[in-house]
Amino acid sequence: MSLARFFVNHIPDRGLVHLDESESHHAARVLRVQIGEDCLIFDGQGYEGFGTIESIHKREVTIAISGKRFAPRDHSGNLCFAIAMPKGDRQRSVIEKLVELGVDRLLPIDSHRSVAKLDDDSIAKLHRYNLEACKQCQRNRLMQIDPPSTLRSLFTNIDSKSLTDRWILHPGIEGSTLSEFLESHMKPRDTADKQETAQDPSAFERPRGILFAVGPEGGFTTEEIEQSGLHGFKRLHLGERILRVETAVASAATLGSAVLGIGNSSARSHRAHS
Repeated sequence: MSLARFFVNHIPDRGLVHLDESESHHAARVLRVQIGEDCLIFDGQGYEGFGTIESIHKREVTIAISGKRFAPRDHSGNLCFAIAMPKGDRQRSVIEKLVELGVDRLLPIDSHRSVAKLDDDSIAKLHRYNLEACKQCQRNRLMQIDPPSTLRSLFTNIDSKSLTDRWILHPGIEGSTLSEFLESHMKPRDTADKQETAQDPSAFERPRGILFAVGPEGGFTTEEIEQSGLHGFKRLHLGERILRVETAVASAATLGSAVLGIGNSSARSHRAHS
């Protein structure tokens, strides 16, 4: 059975950490933790702490920290999505898929056929879903969620970013297929030892950063697709069936993870003790 995980703002190398009222209530009333029980905490910045329940009070649970490590379990800022979000509870599903598959950044966009308008309350819910998903999947760095913007603003502002590998999801024979996408990103680096290259995932060329744009249920308009091409976006279609937004997100995020190297940042994780 996995250890209980709690969110805190800061993790010391050693010492005591006090959970806030919400996390304390979850620990004491929902999970019913006991004094002496081992647990984990994370700070949303990539660090994970190892601790033991020290005390339990009505509105505060205290944890004794024995050590921490940096283990973000994401793609180090290299996997990003611009999405015309669906309505209602389906937004939670989108966030869960993004977080679980290691997406680093979400840029909510408003396109011509968008059906959901994100206000302050909606954005607050996205951040809550983000935290809950990180707790569940043992990710330690929160996904960045940008303020909502128009698709036109995305095209204008993204030109100054490092996300040079840009793809817009759109059905049609003009776009790249799944296999073509993978083949284009799995070219081995020049090396004298071809056998070593085949056995070493790091020997393949990796893009610096990937950005996927995912439209609303009605898809992007022809004009939006044409404009995206002017800003470096290539078309990608995910098969002959029309996918819902959350399915398209999961499919593209899986592709991105495969290209960037699943768990690449976890391989560099280290445990630091004072």
